[in-house]
Amino acid sequence: MHAIMCIVGACMGMYLAAAVQAQTPGETYPVKPVRIVVPYTPGGSNDILARTVLAKAIADMGQTTIVDNRAGGNTTIGTHLVARAAPDGYTLLTVDNAYTIGPSVQVNLQYDTLKDFVRITMLAMTSSVWVVHPSVPAKSVKELLALAKAQPGRLTYGSTGSGTTGHLAFAQIRHVAGVDMVHVPYKGGAPQITALLSGEVSMLLSVPPALLTHIKAGRMRALATSGEKRLPALPQTPTLREAGVPVAVEAFWGLNAPVGTPATIVNRLYESIARALKAPELRARLEDLQLQPVGSTPAQFEAFVQKEVTRWADVVKATGAKAE
Repeated sequence: MHAIMCIVGACMGMYLAAAVQAQTPGETYPVKPVRIVVPYTPGGSNDILARTVLAKAIADMGQTTIVDNRAGGNTTIGTHLVARAAPDGYTLLTVDNAYTIGPSVQVNLQYDTLKDFVRITMLAMTSSVWVVHPSVPAKSVKELLALAKAQPGRLTYGSTGSGTTGHLAFAQIRHVAGVDMVHVPYKGGAPQITALLSGEVSMLLSVPPALLTHIKAGRMRALATSGEKRLPALPQTPTLREAGVPVAVEAFWGLNAPVGTPATIVNRLYESIARALKAPELRARLEDLQLQPVGSTPAQFEAFVQKEVTRWADVVKATGAKAE
């Protein structure tokens, strides 16, 4: 009897082992906490999305999220860390415009922006806002460009650093409008906003969450938004195109995984995130921040990233802008 039980036990063990081997990685994923690398300091839009949308999506899959803020190198430190991580779905990366700009302005990147990652989904997007200090007499984009032409080199624009979205967007504006304005880079969003509030710089371009309170209080004036559509919070503020400047820049946030991550895991993550983005309370929170929930498919996000990388390469070539 004992011998029979041993044989049965051995057979059951072999059966279970075979069953586990037959499972694809996505069928059991995730079985442990998922680390989300945010290549910025805490508090920004990447961080907020990681701690809300991604935390909810992964909680709905039965696991917890570890948000790992790895700022530095204009996002390259955190991005490189994920490029070297195991492609098992347990180390993911939030990305934004800096990710698609990087190949055009960063020297000696330690990873390939397109080849070393797979795209999971775009989380959200929004328009940036072009704001000026109240001391600037221009009340519209047309008036500001006329002022810049009349006083070349006098007006200044801040950015979160050389080679960032704000820097390149203004470089493109300068190029198409034929005006001379001086770039003043800062180390992050908070310093550039402080500089504008004090009048140290004339203008800047940034995402709505950082600016709306100051705009409503009259501490800065909104001239235009950078996207294809007007922002709900600023319905009277025209887009750049409406203001006569043929430039459109959408701020976006998305999620990547290391190349080699199984498609079953990528698809499970995408489906869970897309569901989370449909939750009414989460949508309301993002919309309060003027962030439009997206939830694109991996293929759609891949096509978007490819297009953005090419677009910024063209801007850098045309304007000669570079990370200094």
